[in-house]
Amino acid sequence: MRGGPRRHRPADEGRRGPMSATVYRQAPPATLRGVAVPALDDEALFDVTTEDGVFTRIEPSGTRHGGETELWPGYTETHAHVSLPANWDDTVDDPRIVALQYLYHGVTHVVDMFGFPLVSDAWEAGSRTSPWPYPEIAHCGYAVTAMTNAAGLRGHGVEFPAPVHMLAVEADLDHALRTNSERGGTFLKVMFTDGTEQPGTPVRFSRLSERVLKFTARIAAERGITAVIDCNTLQETLWAYDCGFRLFAHSVRDRTLDAADWKRLEGARFVSTLAGLSPMVMTREEFLADYGREGFAETQDRGNLDFVEGIEKPFGIEYGCQETRTAALADMRRNALTALRHGNLLVGTDSGNTGAYHGYSLLSELELLRGDDASVTEALRRQATVGGRRYFDELRGDTSGAGPLRPGAQATYNLHAPGRPLTALPLSTVVQGVPVDRPAVARAIADLRATESKGKVAL
Repeated sequence: MRGGPRRHRPADEGRRGPMSATVYRQAPPATLRGVAVPALDDEALFDVTTEDGVFTRIEPSGTRHGGETELWPGYTETHAHVSLPANWDDTVDDPRIVALQYLYHGVTHVVDMFGFPLVSDAWEAGSRTSPWPYPEIAHCGYAVTAMTNAAGLRGHGVEFPAPVHMLAVEADLDHALRTNSERGGTFLKVMFTDGTEQPGTPVRFSRLSERVLKFTARIAAERGITAVIDCNTLQETLWAYDCGFRLFAHSVRDRTLDAADWKRLEGARFVSTLAGLSPMVMTREEFLADYGREGFAETQDRGNLDFVEGIEKPFGIEYGCQETRTAALADMRRNALTALRHGNLLVGTDSGNTGAYHGYSLLSELELLRGDDASVTEALRRQATVGGRRYFDELRGDTSGAGPLRPGAQATYNLHAPGRPLTALPLSTVVQGVPVDRPAVARAIADLRATESKGKVAL
């Protein structure tokens, strides 16, 4: 975003074992009476009992009249990069801070699209001493991308600190899948874009060939591994679709899709990721308004506020791409909302991009998608919770289809007051039966930022 590649120390390539389980002190049995559970029934009220970290009873108890507190599954972030620096000064927050940022904003499940192995040891160490269960995380290990081409362009992903596997032959993919499995990865992330966003914009990256795309989709399917592909343009998306891919890490950004396009892409699903692109085109006043919402000062590095105070013009203007980035953002939003109407939208932010903050940006994403159309509010929340959790389970290989709101399921949920903005924090968050004390989370983050490291890590 600021012109050149970020520079970090090389990652430790040592093999890590599976994350160890942590036992938390559960809250005593509790019953919520007369709450709405729209994911189960839009018109009924329910009594919900939890014990030992799981739901033990979810039973109808009356008819909804309006205004009742709503219980939803926790939010799922479907496109994160936990080990990338979201801060404007390119610093990476301590993984313990990142986990708490998610909890503070009611995000209980995170799909990391590549890079998590860099911080998995620190994440696990933090979870062992945390009074609150950390968000559950599903990750791919490392992404796969293209080889350097004859023009010297490298595959997308090599500009980030997390290593990627470059593919040329089937044996390369076999190595990548084996390595990712050993590092705890449960799905495959494929980087396939030349970096263009609108017609006429520069080509930045080398793309995988059609042959490599086809064998990647085929081998992943044969091994029962879900593959997610990173595309920008309609051409790239159609090409990947024809090669067998159905999960796309972004919505198309170079044009608004018409009915014929959607017919060609039948069954495809897309992640929204508006929050990852919008900082490029925002003004100083827009940044300050966005960063002025509840939860920013309590969870994020306040140096980001100082930075945006000094912005004189959007970065898109500074780098000569304001019009193309603005057009891309508008196309992405329109395509995402059409996917929402089709039931094929996944809500994610590309958090780890500069200005796309862990936890905080998911609520921004919902508001960016909603815009002035209040009619999509419940559909967006449903996709960010129920739809996101279903996707999370799919990526980690859980094919049971069991929903998150049922007796025996982990008692992980948010309570919301109806009618509040989508950017509003949940009234409360409970993870595996443990209530998240939001003020205590903020204090824990402040304590980490007050250490000698300032709550930062080097990768």
